[in-house]
Amino acid sequence: MTPVLDRIRAQGGNVVRRGFSFSLRQGRLTPEAIAWVKANIEAVKAEVWPAYHDWQERAAIMEHDGGLSREDAERAACECLEAQHAHAA
Repeated sequence: MTPVLDRIRAQGGNVVRRGFSFSLRQGRLTPEAIAWVKANIEAVKAEVWPAYHDWQERAAIMEHDGGLSREDAERAACECLEAQHAHAA
């Protein structure tokens, strides 16, 4: 069940994830609905990508403990989670 995404999609919109990047396809969303999505973006991202919070944590550890730049840490964390998912499947 994805209550937020269901509401967005009911208005012809969608949230798309590519790697660790997200984009909003607005469809017929009103300006108020778009503002709500932006204000609740963390919950939206977690609904689109259930591993979102794991990715954030892993990237933070790689940045802090591993000395990587934030951008490199985010990329490495995404690759690591995708590899784990592929291995589990």
